[in-house]
Amino acid sequence: MLLGELGVFASYAFAPLSLIVPLSAVSVIASAIIGIIFIKEKWKPKDFLRRYVLSFVGCGLAIVGTYLLVTFAPNSHEKMTGENITRHLVSWHFLLYMLVEIILFCLLLYFYKEKNANNIIVILLLVALLGSMTVVTVKAVAGMLVLSIQGNLQLDYPIFYVMFVCMVATAVYQAAFLSQASQMYDSSLIASVGYILSTTVAITAGAIFYLDFIGEDALHICMFALGCLIAFLGVFLITRNRKKAISFEPYISMDAMPDEGAG
Repeated sequence: MLLGELGVFASYAFAPLSLIVPLSAVSVIASAIIGIIFIKEKWKPKDFLRRYVLSFVGCGLAIVGTYLLVTFAPNSHEKMTGENITRHLVSWHFLLYMLVEIILFCLLLYFYKEKNANNIIVILLLVALLGSMTVVTVKAVAGMLVLSIQGNLQLDYPIFYVMFVCMVATAVYQAAFLSQASQMYDSSLIASVGYILSTTVAITAGAIFYLDFIGEDALHICMFALGCLIAFLGVFLITRNRKKAISFEPYISMDAMPDEGAG
C-alpha cells in the first residue's frame, strides 16, 4: 500500500490532475478480480448471475471508461514551479471557486453537525470537497519536489510549505469524515458514491486551478466526460454486488436486563 500510494503521489508530477483522479477506478477493478480469485467465497448458483456476472460487466465498463479517459484526457501539463503555482492560486477563477467551495462546505458542515443530517451524500460531499483540495495540493507538492530533485530547486518558495500544510490538513480531515461515514454506512456504498462525488469535484477543481482543458476541442471534452460516466457506472456495478458486512449483535439486549432497583 505504501509503494502504491508513493507511486500515485509521484504520478501527479507527470500528468494532468484530470487524468490521474478518475484512474482510481483501476484499483476497484483490481480488488474485484483479486477478491474473486483469491478469497474464493462460497456462492450458490442462484447468486452467481446477481453477484459475479454483474461484477464482470462492471469491470468491463470500468475498463472501457478508463480507455476513453486515457485516450481523450487533456494533454496540457506545465512545470510545477513556484511562480506557476502562485499565479494559479491568485487567479480570479480559482478564488471564485474557493469562495463557492468554502460556502458550500460550511453549509454542509452546519447541517451535518447542528441538524444531524447524516445522509451519505452530505458526508461524502464533505469528503469530496476536502479531497479536491488534497489532490490540487498533492500535485503542487509532488511537482515541486520532482523539479527540485532534477536540479531546479523549488523548496525555497513559501508556496511549497503552504501547499504542504494544506495537503496534510485536508487529508487528515478527509480521513476523519470517511471514518464517520464507515460507522454508519456499508463500505461498498461508500466506495461507489465516494468515487463518483470525489472524482467529479476533483476534476472540476483541477480544471479550474491547473486549466487542464484549456485548448481542448469539444469532441475530446465530451468523450472524456463519457469515459467518466462509463467508469462511474462500472464502479457502481462492481461495488453494489459485494457482500455487506454483518453487524455484530449482542446475545443479550441491554434493554432486556432487569432493573437493579426493581423489587
